[in-house]
Amino acid sequence: MNKSFLYLTILLFIINGCHTAEKRTMNIEGIISSAHDGQIMYLVPRPHPTPETVDSTYITNGTFFFSIPADSGIYDLTISRRADAYVQRLLIIAEEGTLHANMGTNSSSSGTPLNNQLQHWKEQMETTAKETTLLSLKINKNKENDIVTTTLKEQWDSICQNFNDSTFYLIKQNMNPLGGYLFITLENIFNEQQINELKKLGIDKWKPAP
Repeated sequence: MNKSFLYLTILLFIINGCHTAEKRTMNIEGIISSAHDGQIMYLVPRPHPTPETVDSTYITNGTFFFSIPADSGIYDLTISRRADAYVQRLLIIAEEGTLHANMGTNSSSSGTPLNNQLQHWKEQMETTAKETTLLSLKINKNKENDIVTTTLKEQWDSICQNFNDSTFYLIKQNMNPLGGYLFITLENIFNEQQINELKKLGIDKWKPAP
């Protein structure tokens, strides 16, 4: 066999192999009530979507599917505004693997490491919101009793601080686009020491472009 031809064949094999290896994707396998069949599910990049960057697909038999580059982009899964019933939008990050999205009044996801972390944080956020809302109602109901309201406010502060600390540690463990997005979205809940610590770790590098 001609040596030049052999070298060319090997080179093409290497190039094709490298090209294939670079094509990392995330498949999104979604389920939703079949009542939404025929409606549109959107995949919206955050934080600066444009008509050209929004992807969409029709819901069929209570399912939908996307296949996108695993480029660590941040996206919202959200249904058309014309939907007859409320469907909670779902924040996800594009990482290699298969993401299972369950869309409804309390949407959830699972299947990849970062999205599993994000789902756990979402559940903490929702629990915090429920607990603080209940405490706010109790505070308002007992506003004439200083002793009771002081105790309730201390509980409210403790719950909020626990959530703030959990969010801080989540970002601290994720010096990546997920951490960067959460930081610019929630920076106001952190104290100056926490902000400075995250900046020293390099969080500014991962913040989305303004």
